[in-house]
Amino acid sequence: MKVVYRVIAYLIALAVVIQAASIALGFFGLTTWIENGGTLDKAAVESETTQFTGVGGLAFHGMSGTTIIPALGLLLIICSFFARSKGAITWSLIVFGCIAAQVALGIFAHVLYLLGAVHGLFAFGVLGAAAWAGFRIGRPAHAAAAVPSATPRVEVS
Repeated sequence: MKVVYRVIAYLIALAVVIQAASIALGFFGLTTWIENGGTLDKAAVESETTQFTGVGGLAFHGMSGTTIIPALGLLLIICSFFARSKGAITWSLIVFGCIAAQVALGIFAHVLYLLGAVHGLFAFGVLGAAAWAGFRIGRPAHAAAAVPSATPRVEVS
C-alpha cells in the first residue's frame, strides 16, 4: 500500500503541473484570440458560445481543480491508513488541507481578484507537499541510522 500512496502523492504533484500548463494554454489562447479581433465581455462569457484556441485549457483547469485533484487527495487519505508508515496520515492530511485551501482560493478569486495571485503561488505549496509526501514514504526509517558517522571511532585497548 506504500507504493499506492506514493503513486497517488506523485499524481497529485503531476496534476498541479498539468494545471499550470492548462491555465497557461487557456490564457495565451484567449489573448491571441483577442489580439486577432475577438471580443470578450460578460455577454460572451454568459452565452457560453465563445470559442477560441485554448478554451479547453480553461475548462480543464477548472474541472480538474475542483474534482480530480480533490478526489486524489481523498484517495491519499484513505491509502494513508493502510500504508503503515509513520507520518503517512499526517502528510496526507496536510496535502488535502493544501488542496482544500487551493480550491477555496480559486473560487474566491472570482470575487477578490488578488486572491488569484495567492492561488497561483499556493500551487507551489500543493506541489511541494504532495511531492514530499510521496518521497518520504519510500524512505526507510532506519536509513538515517545506516549512514556512518563522519567522526572516526577511536578504540582504546
